[in-house]
Amino acid sequence: MEKKNVAATAAAFTREPKKPRFMSVTQLLRMRDDGVPFTDLFGSIGATRLGDSFVEETLGLPLHLRFAIESRMDAGEQVSGDGGVADSFASIPFYSLCKGLFLPLSMLHPDRVASLFGIVADPPPDTAAREALLGEFLGKNVGLSLVQKLACILGDAFRGRKSTFKRDSMIALLLSITLQQRRTLIDRLTIVGDVAVLFAEARPEGRIDPPLTASEVLEALRYFPDAPRQKKFSILRSLLSRMGKLEAYFLAKLLLRKAGFGFDYQGPLLARALAEAHSERHKAGPAVGTLSAEEVNHAVALTDYFKVAHILETEGPAGLRKIQLQPLVPVRPALASGGVDEIAKYPVWVERKLDGIRLMLHKSSDRSGATLVGAYTRTRGDWLELVTGLEQSAKMLPCKDVILDGELHGTVFSEDGPQPATVYDVYAHLTGQPQKAVNLKFGAFDIIYLNGRDLTPFPLMQRRQMLQALLAPLAGMPLPVPLGIVDGQMAHSREDVNRLFQYFRGQGYEGIIGKDPDGLYKIATRDPGWVKRKPLITLDLVLLGGVLAVTTKERAGMFGSYVIGARREDGSFEDVGDVAGVDVERDRALQGEIVREGLITGRRIERPSASGVRPGLELRPHVVVTVKFEGITRDQQTKRLSLRDPKIAQLRTDKSAFEADTTKMIEELSVRERFG
Repeated sequence: MEKKNVAATAAAFTREPKKPRFMSVTQLLRMRDDGVPFTDLFGSIGATRLGDSFVEETLGLPLHLRFAIESRMDAGEQVSGDGGVADSFASIPFYSLCKGLFLPLSMLHPDRVASLFGIVADPPPDTAAREALLGEFLGKNVGLSLVQKLACILGDAFRGRKSTFKRDSMIALLLSITLQQRRTLIDRLTIVGDVAVLFAEARPEGRIDPPLTASEVLEALRYFPDAPRQKKFSILRSLLSRMGKLEAYFLAKLLLRKAGFGFDYQGPLLARALAEAHSERHKAGPAVGTLSAEEVNHAVALTDYFKVAHILETEGPAGLRKIQLQPLVPVRPALASGGVDEIAKYPVWVERKLDGIRLMLHKSSDRSGATLVGAYTRTRGDWLELVTGLEQSAKMLPCKDVILDGELHGTVFSEDGPQPATVYDVYAHLTGQPQKAVNLKFGAFDIIYLNGRDLTPFPLMQRRQMLQALLAPLAGMPLPVPLGIVDGQMAHSREDVNRLFQYFRGQGYEGIIGKDPDGLYKIATRDPGWVKRKPLITLDLVLLGGVLAVTTKERAGMFGSYVIGARREDGSFEDVGDVAGVDVERDRALQGEIVREGLITGRRIERPSASGVRPGLELRPHVVVTVKFEGITRDQQTKRLSLRDPKIAQLRTDKSAFEADTTKMIEELSVRERFG
């Protein structure tokens, strides 16, 4: 689609009112696009800067648009396109983006959509339809760059930066544009449970014509973190005054970075869509080199989606191949993808599975000997400062540069003597809420970089030999946090795997990990060559609904139980039962997460109980909990599996819904119960 057609598409969504309050961005900028540089309009060096009120009220340029243009000029970026400044902001309307992309991916129920926005919507798409929508959006020319499209898909208009605009700031913004008292607004928030709903309710109209373009909104938000606090309020008021209910709702989601739709945890899916979109875009143009989903996924693992999209647009596939693994640049680790019953060939390397916090330990030294250390979690956050003594221990590693993959674990003491700490013990120790005294250790089970050399293409057993050689000199040294290698043994049969599982379980460890001894290290990937086995009593599952408590006055209005679900192979979720008997403290923590993330879709549900039917609310899949249970039952009529007497053991804030355990794992557990 040519740029003039993009503008025409935007115009097609615009119904001219009798007395328009605003001009469209293309009309406005084309009036100003007479060959005079925009720096002359805003004021140049040595000249008096025109005030925001004068520019907006007299010259007709909205504050948010002026901010976006000035920010792009300050960053040294091109402001105008082939057809002038107007074309650089011409795209589909923001309303169309919200309705066509954000709304179907938000999983809001049609009834809730109708009540919030006064529009008719289709039921939420299934997994296949979501993927098709993703591919269509990436492949179609709607006036947005590939980077802008990724910002929409990931719900990250700030492109990885922090806005410092939190819930309290959102409330203050609403108070500045409404006549409500703060107490009234807070009371309303406790009812609706989502500050984005308040933004929708604050707008008197469903939509405003002419609409904002998606590009002007995304560009204003892109530079939003750089603006002074008071300027941020002015920018948002400028945007909100030109938005209807639907747009205001998703603006709030973008500001709070709550508009993500889980694609950031579906690397292979998004990598495939990016590769296909790039190939489709260039198939009729000059040859730029082929691009595979694996190359995109690898580049994303080493950087991020936004940098990858920018490189694809400017350099093509050749640019991606320049991205290299290096210390102090965090990457997502490889993950196990299934259970040990899926082992297809032997021998297989089997090592103990530690119940701790996954960390990638980095060390980097320069020519002068100055050394820096990082300890990155699975989400690439640096936890080095939380782990006292780990920096000193890492600096003792006998190498110049290294990246180790491992687990921060520990030991606790009880009446029965020392035993492995749980992940909850370790986390409580780090956050200053210890239930038990924990002696921390770092167990390394892989090495992916050493002295300037990327080791990910090497087989596992060769990497382990390098790891053993590196850590051997530290054995017995009194380090602040001991550094050791995770032990294991080669298994030549299923009986060997069972024997090692029982051995490590007897020592008090969580279970085992089986790995292909010839396997390469696959960054940010669920490696089919890595499989695990844990005790049959726990699973990490997703909350799909909350059932309202009707017991006591103190618990009135709170969720007394939750609907839990397991992940299907296609990425959707299947109901596997209800978790009842959640204590008040844990219930508050869960409900706090539900409110913060705005997970209530608006669809009402009913769950059978001994006293009849109890009402509840559907939740968007997001919260992961560890569930303990006694066994698995199968309904004789529906043949569906459910957990027997499940209990919530822990809220897993470190896991996404797309990392929850699968229905296939429950099937396997059921078979073991019946025939094992």
